[in-house]
Amino acid sequence: MVANERQSDALVFFGATGDLAHKKIFPALQEMVKRGTLTVPVIAVAKSGWTLAQLHARAREPRAARRSRPGGFPEATRAPELRGR
Repeated sequence: MVANERQSDALVFFGATGDLAHKKIFPALQEMVKRGTLTVPVIAVAKSGWTLAQLHARAREPRAARRSRPGGFPEATRAPELRGR
């Protein structure tokens, strides 16, 4: 990519206040940030009337719960190319 060229990619997901986002999407995004593999902006869309502060708090909840498990995600839930890391 040329130095002046801007990247236009983004990850957009719908249902940011839902159960799937809470249990799966936010923890996966947090893991990507931790590994340095999330290289695009994330845009979360939700219908609920939540404030941004409420959404931030909800997004952080799974991370705290995951810290209580040794090793983070169970090995079986990792992509094959990431197993053993």
